[in-house]
Amino acid sequence: MTIDELIRGTKKTITISQGGIAKAIEVQIPKGLTRGKKIRLAGKGETSANGGPTGNLYIKSSPITQEGFTIEGNDISLAQPVKLSQALLGDKIEVTTPSGKIINLTLPPGTNHKSKMRLPNHGIPHMKGNGCGDLFVVINIIMPKKLDKTQTDLIKELEKTGL
Repeated sequence: MTIDELIRGTKKTITISQGGIAKAIEVQIPKGLTRGKKIRLAGKGETSANGGPTGNLYIKSSPITQEGFTIEGNDISLAQPVKLSQALLGDKIEVTTPSGKIINLTLPPGTNHKSKMRLPNHGIPHMKGNGCGDLFVVINIIMPKKLDKTQTDLIKELEKTGL
């Protein structure tokens, strides 16, 4: 499942083998089915040994992680690249949540590399009950590999000020 499917829920068709016969089953995946959680499909398991009713089938969640995102429970972390000047001076940046919503986030002046900024209730919904996990925006400051002459001169001037 993708992060979007964890947030919204989805339907999946799975193929199981019962008594050597392959069967396709459509499964409703509820929102919030995070890693390791299980859903039970009553009566979709194997037939009992003595001809009794069929057992239950359990499906365990194993979400697919998308590049730039990590999932911890119902919380999601998003790696957000920013320029060095944005981190030093502060800026407003646009963050696209996993559900596709665009949020304006204020980056305070002097933001450190790997700083975490919390956006409450923008993570994965709780499977039972109300509420939602959080989205943590992890700031990744992009350090330039090469500076042109103007940039080098400006950095040398900053160095003289003690920065």
